[in-house]
Amino acid sequence: MSQYNNYPAWHNGMYCQVQDLSVSIMDLGLIHSDATYDVMAFIDHRGLKIEQHIDRFLTSCDYWRIPLEYSRQDLIDVVCNIHQQTGWPSSIVWLSVTRGIPRSGNPRDLLNCQPNVMCYAKPYQQFNGTGRATVCLATQQRVPNSGVNQLHKNFVWSDLTRAQWEAIDRGFDTAVLLSTEGYLTEGPGFNVAIVKDNVVHAPRTNRLPGISMLLIEETCQALDIDFCWSDIDTNMLDTCDDMFLTTTVGNIVAVTNYNGRDFAPSDIQIKIKKEIKC
Repeated sequence: MSQYNNYPAWHNGMYCQVQDLSVSIMDLGLIHSDATYDVMAFIDHRGLKIEQHIDRFLTSCDYWRIPLEYSRQDLIDVVCNIHQQTGWPSSIVWLSVTRGIPRSGNPRDLLNCQPNVMCYAKPYQQFNGTGRATVCLATQQRVPNSGVNQLHKNFVWSDLTRAQWEAIDRGFDTAVLLSTEGYLTEGPGFNVAIVKDNVVHAPRTNRLPGISMLLIEETCQALDIDFCWSDIDTNMLDTCDDMFLTTTVGNIVAVTNYNGRDFAPSDIQIKIKKEIKC
């Protein structure tokens, strides 16, 4: 962690360094996962859809009922300033808020907490450091939206973490999870899409509406490539022509092997990458 200590950060209205950030053991964000966050990228000093990320962050705050004293423009300014302070052409900026500590000490006293807002930057790097990944299908199922609404960023990663451990144990880089209904959802920190019969399919439900995947949809429309939000079952997964992941950290990540089956990027994936310039 020492290599990150001097990276620029911001904590409850004050600019600082990563080493100054902290979360109390009594913070409900830590002990109850009562928190939300978002992750943004700057490439060659160009912020990638920063305003959309901030809007998603604010929507998540509203959904989880975490009040903020900072405006939309305040948060945009903080994120941009943090990047500028790095002096790097490209960076990843992480913004989060935890519920805070109940003034009464009662963990059910949600009304009397002071939210803890933090932001920091670290160097940009591709997913896995390579922009490629091997992926398995986890036996662990994704928590349904009726349990934890995956439309909003959250820290409830127990299912994703178990799936990642399964991938490690099986010799894969990462994993994707099915819903309780048996349809593809997402993986630990990324959306996923498949290409089948010249159509790009992305999971319809039980996943975060990733901004990078929305960019894929826009790009497909511009390139006259069919894109569909679909219920993707295991048969579609086992017979697809291509697969790729999308994430702020890495943009489009080519899947080179899924469950033991090798892939090479399809012409469709190559066209999309060329258009997005990633």
